[in-house]
Amino acid sequence: MGLFLASQEPAVRVYTSSAVITQLQRGFTYRKSLDQMAWTALHETQSGAQAMTQDWLNRREHGAGIVELQLGNGPSNALSPGLLQDFAQQIAELDASEAVEVILIGSPFKAFSVGTDSSQNSDAFKTALDTALITLFSCQTPTIAVVNGDIHGPGLSLILTCDDRIGVTKSGYSYDGVHSGLEMSAVETVLVNQMLDQNVLRRLALTGQTIGPVAARNYGIIDIVAEDQEDLWMYALREAKAYAALAPDRFSKTKTCIRAHTLNLMRSAAG
Repeated sequence: MGLFLASQEPAVRVYTSSAVITQLQRGFTYRKSLDQMAWTALHETQSGAQAMTQDWLNRREHGAGIVELQLGNGPSNALSPGLLQDFAQQIAELDASEAVEVILIGSPFKAFSVGTDSSQNSDAFKTALDTALITLFSCQTPTIAVVNGDIHGPGLSLILTCDDRIGVTKSGYSYDGVHSGLEMSAVETVLVNQMLDQNVLRRLALTGQTIGPVAARNYGIIDIVAEDQEDLWMYALREAKAYAALAPDRFSKTKTCIRAHTLNLMRSAAG
């Protein structure tokens, strides 16, 4: 569950300042409320964004040790072996950095991650996906999925490994393998069976239907539903600040304890 309930959020009054121009040049805008620290990141694709391998991953600094790893394989953020391998590497590097307090997983595009189809039914893709899922699930740094749009299949499995998941209205969630022919990997199969209620998984996987954010919240796929993109990032960064305030060693020990069983099953499935 999220550390803040959306229904309990107070109205936020915002103003802009000269700092907005500086932050906009980095690809997002900060707005500061008059009575509390509430940050909103408004994403735009900027030519000056920090480029990473193949330009399909970008890092965004949000201050206070909060770092966003942004999926940049536009416009659909379809996953591939190379992207997943680089994603796992970046998560491992961020987790090892003492300067990083919280990791956000986001997307600058309309979709969070769709478009992965049966063309990825290869051993290389499944191995890369398994590695990415295990790396993110075992990450000792708090992780938050900031789901700004539609998400399906392996993209949906990625966010299930995160500690906190925030979605937005006008987004859809699905496992559409019965339609697309996309197969689940061994580790992915273990993950969804451990993280989702069996009746929820049965309904999603065997019908391939897309559900909305309210149903996704009720099913435990996401924790908070934001009204729009501004609210999405306000909630995401407020959640991140709450996680950053926790003692890292206590968080790590607790996370390791509650995830040990599932993690062992995932690693066994990977072989």
